Amino acid sequence: VTETEKHMSSRPGFACRTLTPLLVIAGLVATTMLGCAFGEIRPDDPFDRELTLDRAQHRYTTLVRFSHFEKAKKFIRTEQQDEFMDRMRALEEARFTDFVDDGVELSEDHRSASVKVTYTIYTPSMPFEFEVVEYQEWSREGAGNDWRVWSRFEGLSKLAAN
Repeated sequence: VTETEKHMSSRPGFACRTLTPLLVIAGLVATTMLGCAFGEIRPDDPFDRELTLDRAQHRYTTLVRFSHFEKAKKFIRTEQQDEFMDRMRALEEARFTDFVDDGVELSEDHRSASVKVTYTIYTPSMPFEFEVVEYQEWSREGAGNDWRVWSRFEGLSKLAAN
């Protein structure tokens, strides 16, 4: 038995007092690494602005794609909601077959974003597909995560010509 072993064995609880802080530190390091690996810790976006925006943008676009315009209206800025519903009346007969977005471009201050969405549409009276582009300008007020969109469509004149 060495002198160190004698010294350690004469101090009850020495091993527990030494190992406990090391286990706590190891646990914290492992948790942090897992959080980073799964994108849960965002030092540049601690309030999940981008995640909330991605969800709102995808939900809104999916509602438009499936012609649930009344539900989609809830994402539109209040001052544009009537105009949006008037515009969507032109799409009542349209059948959306797909959409593709070019990805969300979030501003550096995480207060606004832009998205270009291309919908593929046909109507029963015009049985071939064509594309309609929607430019979405997203913004939020204050410190909240309540994202609202200003929507602008291009290509709806193809429906009016029918």
